[in-house]
Amino acid sequence: METPKIKKIRNQLEEKEPDMDKLGSLPDSILSHILSFLDTESAIKTSVLSKRYRLLWTSLPCLDFKFFGHFIDRFSLFVNHVLARREPSNLSMFRLSLKKAVGSAFLDNCISYAAKHKVEHLRIRAYTNDSPSTLPRWLLNSSWLRILRLNNVTCYSMLLPKSLALPGLKVLWLKNFVFSDENYNGELFSGCPSLETLILNKCCIRPEDKLKVLDVNCLNLKNLEIRHWRSPWKCFDEHMIKVNAPRLGSFKFQGHIAKVNFKEDLLCLDEVWIDLRYPTACALVDVSERRRRTSESFMSMLGQLCDVKSLVLSLNMIEVLSAIPYLREYGPTFENLRYIKFTAEDKHTELRLSINSVIHLLKCGASQVLVLDVSKEQQLLINMKCSKMKLMCKDVAVTIPVHVLSYLLESSPSAELLIVEFPKVSLDKM
Repeated sequence: METPKIKKIRNQLEEKEPDMDKLGSLPDSILSHILSFLDTESAIKTSVLSKRYRLLWTSLPCLDFKFFGHFIDRFSLFVNHVLARREPSNLSMFRLSLKKAVGSAFLDNCISYAAKHKVEHLRIRAYTNDSPSTLPRWLLNSSWLRILRLNNVTCYSMLLPKSLALPGLKVLWLKNFVFSDENYNGELFSGCPSLETLILNKCCIRPEDKLKVLDVNCLNLKNLEIRHWRSPWKCFDEHMIKVNAPRLGSFKFQGHIAKVNFKEDLLCLDEVWIDLRYPTACALVDVSERRRRTSESFMSMLGQLCDVKSLVLSLNMIEVLSAIPYLREYGPTFENLRYIKFTAEDKHTELRLSINSVIHLLKCGASQVLVLDVSKEQQLLINMKCSKMKLMCKDVAVTIPVHVLSYLLESSPSAELLIVEFPKVSLDKM
């Protein structure tokens, strides 16, 4: 029901429409594409602009529902109203992001609607307050789905199927899922023969379960990311991720170490990005033993990535590499490595040095200082002191032990460039 104020505004706009509504002369397909960049609630609000826009939202190819408020029941009614009034055309994208819990029936209805309308990109942030939601069969066996992003607010808001049959799926992104013998039989990933990007974020294998090894068999996989794997330390020796991806071009690992084993040589590997974190201190455990085993597992994984052309290590990795005994004697060799980079989480600036320059600095010995002008406002100092190379940017310092740099250079005969990023300095540290 239009309020008098809205009706007055709309009538005024309609009177001036020939002069001011130039967008209104565009075809519906173009207008729908423009409105698709808005969330669904904002897109629907354009219906008050003129008669031209009144029903345009009902044919939008993208639906984006994001709940950030307090009244989840009102939000659910709004979503159901939109789905009931929308034209029965196919969807290119459907997104539902929940910040508060809903009944699984509502979530099931939304996912089923997207599946029935042949959605190509499905993105769900699930949060249920009763039973878990299950993915409908016509979604799990669709030929049109290209991108699937599933995020569990709680581990059991949404259940994974044992197998998929998604021949057209290119990207699979899973967050906060627990793999077990009940929901995994090795066919989850192999049922996606066209899969190119797989991201596992905050996932794990259920402790004390029959399932011990997560097999990732994706012959066309190009990008693999494992972020913050959550298997507990007691399962460190028995849980493993086995990867069969001969065409892998990029591998990213972040968080505490998990045992990752690559079945074949990765001859197509271009970039490896690693941000390894040591286990946190605890009075009840031997932290030094955990660090030792973490380092051994990391070196084993690194040895399988020796064909990489670009190696990106977080600044946290300096501590990890520094603590590895006999690094230069037992570390792997990277015959194809061209670029070595230490990356900061919140980058301020970066320093690029040719490998020949780094070798020269290492040979200069102690107490040598080199000043490089980057701009009128900044200076980067390279300060050789004792056994450490110290890179400074204003009040920020990145310290790299010489034996770590020496190992990286000696094991990379084809290396050309060293890049070091400097993090931003917070005001309380200045």
